[in-house]
Amino acid sequence: MGTAIVVTSGKGGTGKTSITGGVAGSLARLGHSVLCIDMDIGLRNLDISLGLSDRALMDFSDVLAARCTLEQAAVTHEQYPTLDLLTAPMAD
Repeated sequence: MGTAIVVTSGKGGTGKTSITGGVAGSLARLGHSVLCIDMDIGLRNLDISLGLSDRALMDFSDVLAARCTLEQAAVTHEQYPTLDLLTAPMAD
């Protein structure tokens, strides 16, 4: 059974992305399998924080609309192969 860690706040600028990136990277370095899901549609930036912004081509809306599978949308980190990211859609 897996464990879910949710980092949330109603206010911007509270460090959610920094905490998420730090905890995810630390867990991955310890050998844990980690899937980060960025749910901030208005201002996604976990992909930038993790250094994956040029690799995240699909997002969770593509998975929900069945345009691709989770495995196709999740991006694996180059340095930490047990760390994956499913990002939010870009705001229009």
